[in-house]
Amino acid sequence: MQLNPKRDVILVVTIWTVCILASFSWNIFQLKESADSEHVNTARAFVQQILISRAWNAAHGGVYLCISETLQPNPYLDVPNRDVKTTNDQQLTLINPAFMTRMISEIADKEGQIQFHLTSLNPINPGNEATLWEKASLQDFEKNQSKERFESFSENHTEVFHYMKPLITKKSCLKCHANQGYKEGDIRGGISVSFPVQKKQTNFLVISHFFILFIGILAIGSFGLRIVRLTDALEKQSNIDGLTQIANRGYFDDILHKEWLRRQRMKSSLSLIMCDIDHFKLYNDTYGHQAGDKSIQMVAKALAKTVNRPADMVARYGGEEFVVVLPETDQTGALAIADLMQKMIENLQIPHSSSKTADFLTISLGVATMTTQRSTEKELIEAADKALYASKNNGRNMFTHANDI
Repeated sequence: MQLNPKRDVILVVTIWTVCILASFSWNIFQLKESADSEHVNTARAFVQQILISRAWNAAHGGVYLCISETLQPNPYLDVPNRDVKTTNDQQLTLINPAFMTRMISEIADKEGQIQFHLTSLNPINPGNEATLWEKASLQDFEKNQSKERFESFSENHTEVFHYMKPLITKKSCLKCHANQGYKEGDIRGGISVSFPVQKKQTNFLVISHFFILFIGILAIGSFGLRIVRLTDALEKQSNIDGLTQIANRGYFDDILHKEWLRRQRMKSSLSLIMCDIDHFKLYNDTYGHQAGDKSIQMVAKALAKTVNRPADMVARYGGEEFVVVLPETDQTGALAIADLMQKMIENLQIPHSSSKTADFLTISLGVATMTTQRSTEKELIEAADKALYASKNNGRNMFTHANDI
């Protein structure tokens, strides 16, 4: 698999972002779970107090309280001796668990803090009719035998926590509820508790996770940029000939293949020039290998100056040989470039006393253009190479097109 640092950096940044978002989501979830647990425990404790009070009332068969302007008999309580008189003619009325619960809930409503409601799907007292949420909870209790239900939602721009626990019919309850068809063990209703809550502050979580995300992306980006630059430099270095600092043979092969494919798609022209320094072995023998390397560098630089289009490329083919790729260039254009290259090298006037062609360094060139007869990269290279040898055989310091052979 080919290395792609830019892609890998983006992948790492994506993974880092997903991890931070996952951490943020998990912390928000944990925060909500913690808040819900705290609110549930509060509601459970309150309901437990109500149930204890009801159990005490039921254990005594209800309690009698004095009738007054604020306390009237329960019209929905149909039992014998609901209202009695004391020996001194004091009027008393029976307070059963349900009526007592409702009286306590009214006091809680006035306090405006924790509110609770005794309710049922089949209430005797219309005031105990269930709300929509309570109905859903009661139906859930009857269907799934759930032990409790809770939920938070907004009411009048205030977050309110709702909790509900089912009421199980006991033997003491049948005195009032047997005529409704309930039997011991049935769910006859429930007690709901609601109270306002404050949302847990998430500002710290947001800021801390954003900071960690930002620092992480900054660090990954900074390190990734260095890797990308280093990789680009290494890739570029791998495509460059060490001596001449122009493209090497491997890069030439890649570029020629790409241009050949593009030529196949676009049906455009593609030409190739192969160059060779004349009598280079004699030059090395006369001036030494260091001078030979220097002359190769000068020739490469001069050849590179003759092409200006971004798609054109001059590469060192090997030793003292060079090759030039000319996309979208026909025979006429390629010959013009070859003529310019020959003159550029002549103008360098690099002394070559051992040359059998001239008193200075010269080059021979072979030019080939892709045709229907030369339909492959290999055939194009072979045609340019044959044209080069034709130039050498015909006196050197000249250029020849493959079509002229």
